[in-house]
Amino acid sequence: MNASSGQPDSPLSTTANVLGILTFALGLISFCAAFFAITHDAHREITDYQYSMREKKGHIDEIYKYFEELDIAADSELESSSVKTLIGRSVQDLERRRLAMERDLTQVRGRLQWWYRRKDMGISMARIETQLQHLGAIQLTFLLLKMKRQSTQLDELERLLGKLIAED
Repeated sequence: MNASSGQPDSPLSTTANVLGILTFALGLISFCAAFFAITHDAHREITDYQYSMREKKGHIDEIYKYFEELDIAADSELESSSVKTLIGRSVQDLERRRLAMERDLTQVRGRLQWWYRRKDMGISMARIETQLQHLGAIQLTFLLLKMKRQSTQLDELERLLGKLIAED
């Protein structure tokens, strides 16, 4: 009924109102369906992230152990480089990021929080991966320096051996 004139609404107006309500309901149902489709594997995804963090901890520990066991002092050229300090700092930063992500993962409760934090978790994981790649590059650089040093020493030994053989 039209409030200003006291006449009932036209069938077209009533149909438009009903269609508007149905459109809103369809939008709401679509949102709920999309939300459940996106978050139906939330628990599995969180578990996957936690498993990945445990794997990364093992990897970090292996890298740190390897560099702690090196006898850099035996090689004067490497001793003067800051590689051990750089690696120590990188490993500490990597471990700090990993612990922060583990803490964030344990605070996620339910689908809604996962949906809200999912993108942040992906960004954190990408940062950890980047840091691991950086650490890998440092490792390769260190090993290259070590191989170069050993190659130089080997060349020097070959030269001295050739000189000794020539003298005989």
